[in-house]
Amino acid sequence: MPEVHEIIFYGRSGDGIHMIADQLVQTLIKRGFYVISYPEYDPERRETLAKVHIRVSKEPINAREPVSKPEIAVFFDVRLLQNNRETIGVGKLIVNAPSKELVSKYLGNTDAHVISIDIHGLRRAGSNYPQYVVDSVLKALFSEP
Repeated sequence: MPEVHEIIFYGRSGDGIHMIADQLVQTLIKRGFYVISYPEYDPERRETLAKVHIRVSKEPINAREPVSKPEIAVFFDVRLLQNNRETIGVGKLIVNAPSKELVSKYLGNTDAHVISIDIHGLRRAGSNYPQYVVDSVLKALFSEP
């Protein structure tokens, strides 16, 4: 059975999660991985929940169902941490928040390794925030727990 890594992105419509997830997928494919990625939307309205499910492996992937126990969860809005069952048992959380204290406020105590990224601050500074997020996910994916 091949080792399959599961990643899930959460955001609101217009956050750019599909663009960043696609950038991650293209990077992984160029590195020789098999990748399955697909979006999941709430009914089409502004500011609704959007998810992107990603599976990564060195061998072909046969699973086609939604990611339910991700290794990495990426949240583009810290408020989305509330009432999110997929975060239970996740190994690594990457959250758009200016500090880990804010993440703790919404999530409470967790065993997950939390990485906070201030995407809004990166945007204001004019940095390449999509690449920063992709690099953070790659680092979390390929580093030891």
